[in-house]
Amino acid sequence: GHVYSSSHNSEERATEELLAYIGSTVSPQAADAATIRKLNFTPGHRSKFWHKNCVAIGMAAGFIEPLEASALVLVELSAAMIADQLPANRNVMDIVARRFNEKFLYRWDRIIDFLKLHYVLSERRDTSYWRDNCDLSTIPESLSEKLDVWRHQSPWHRDAVHVDDMFPSASFQYVLYGMGFVTQQSPLGSRTDREAAKVAMKLFEENAKITQRWVGILPSNRELIDKINTFG
Repeated sequence: GHVYSSSHNSEERATEELLAYIGSTVSPQAADAATIRKLNFTPGHRSKFWHKNCVAIGMAAGFIEPLEASALVLVELSAAMIADQLPANRNVMDIVARRFNEKFLYRWDRIIDFLKLHYVLSERRDTSYWRDNCDLSTIPESLSEKLDVWRHQSPWHRDAVHVDDMFPSASFQYVLYGMGFVTQQSPLGSRTDREAAKVAMKLFEENAKITQRWVGILPSNRELIDKINTFG
């Protein structure tokens, strides 16, 4: 498949790019025989998920982008909250509905923060799509505040507002440091903090060496898929 923004690419060009990819990775014959099916979606989510006796779950609640599976966990979390707090009567339903709406508005905002973090940290500026999505003015205030803090201290569990936050501190650490983000530990930190930072840097360096060694002997993703396709 080929995911693209209609504000930055045309259907014709996207089709050409997809067929060229199929032709180069599968075969020219496969590209010639391919039938293109276009799916449209408008990114966003509802402002209110539970109204009276109806609850919007999954695709009915919203859809932001197709590259992360964040919406899948929202289905499970929605079902779990409804099962746990199924209203005992009509009066209680309004209370549970309000709590549900508040909880899932918060969760959708956190998904947006997490997805936007990938763009904010990217160094790509080769197309208008990346320039537009990396524009600092498009960063949500909540994410901007986190980044200000993370420049001086690593993400930690205390950053979470709720005990059941979808993205623990480790999730943000993987993205931040996997994409080259630098945290400058405060010189006013305790000796324990400074020692921990030195240990962490040593572990990062060792891990980078191990990764480089293994990547050098592993096949590429495409080579592996071709081998599985050929030999099972």
